[in-house]
Amino acid sequence: VEELVAQRPHLRLSCAADGASGLSAARSLQPQLILLDMQLPDMDGYEVLRLLRADASTTALPCIALSANAMPEDIRRALAAGFAAYWTKLIDFKAFLAGLDARFPTGA
Repeated sequence: VEELVAQRPHLRLSCAADGASGLSAARSLQPQLILLDMQLPDMDGYEVLRLLRADASTTALPCIALSANAMPEDIRRALAAGFAAYWTKLIDFKAFLAGLDARFPTGA
């Protein structure tokens, strides 16, 4: 992900190792988008999303789920929970970059 985002110099990526540090970073950085791994060491992506939505300072931040689970039910569940999109791993490089470009056109 870091290497792919680096191909878009108009974007800046901040990473967190787990859900707790990601929540803290989201509160302080107020990012335009959160790419959220669904299987973190301390909590799953659904719990992170729930905590983001429960906090007034992060409730409106768009979140995209990243997961190796690509079953249709996994995708439906994540979208129903409030994720803006569900991107699967292994990452399709072209689709990933196209998704970023759609959300953040060059110069935007």
